[in-house]
Amino acid sequence: MRHYIRSGWTLARRSWFLLTLLFLYQYGWGFAILAWVKNTAVPLLHRFPGGELPEASVRLFWIETEFQLVKTSLAAPYLGTFLVLLLVRMAVTPLLNAGILSVLSSSGEGSARKTFFAGIRRHWKMFLLLYALQTLLTFVPLLWAVPYAAAHISAAADWTQAAAAILPLAAGWLAWQGLLDLVFLYAGFGVAGGAGAAAGAAAFLRRALPAAALAFLMFLISFAVSAAFSLLTVWWAGWAALILHQSYPLLRSLLKLWAIGAQYRLWETTRS
Repeated sequence: MRHYIRSGWTLARRSWFLLTLLFLYQYGWGFAILAWVKNTAVPLLHRFPGGELPEASVRLFWIETEFQLVKTSLAAPYLGTFLVLLLVRMAVTPLLNAGILSVLSSSGEGSARKTFFAGIRRHWKMFLLLYALQTLLTFVPLLWAVPYAAAHISAAADWTQAAAAILPLAAGWLAWQGLLDLVFLYAGFGVAGGAGAAAGAAAFLRRALPAAALAFLMFLISFAVSAAFSLLTVWWAGWAALILHQSYPLLRSLLKLWAIGAQYRLWETTRS
């Protein structure tokens, strides 16, 4: 595992073009979501009574807000904007994956920029298909889990019983998402490497335990680094904290590329 983590780090810190792309992508998406929340939530909360008014005024505010959201078309423009942002993200993400994995599969041959766009032109259909299939498989369990959770919440005597029914479902769904991420990542390795999606997924099945262990170790590393970064932004007030906060998408991009690079080095061993 240590070898794959080290080689993945070497691959990530040398891939400046991919790191810049991931940074711009995450920063742009975060800025778009922030603007959407600002334009949606802030005008609605301007009318919030606050703590200086009686509790009845607060209850009246929430009743009026629920009526406007449910009985009027107030939420339609906000939901429409969010849906457009979500569709744009769902269209761009597989294209970005196709380019990144193509650059990794090129083993440094040629320009990273040319390989990136060539990979998108060559593999965009397959990566869109894989992304659509992964999205479908991600949400299929909710068709059973949501009614099950709703029934147990309505029958629960308190929030402790409700949480006891919901938390195992949430943990299982997150584990399912992690498994799908790995399966389709290796399928993407297969597509970008010319072996095909089925061969990539089969390679994951052959090395499922090492791949899962490597993913867990990278998660722990990313969590520890992110937690330390967050603590530094709280500890250092002023401009230092602002600079650290604004550079956080760059750190997230580096950690993501590091995790992909480590899994790619493991994938390489399945082909030899």
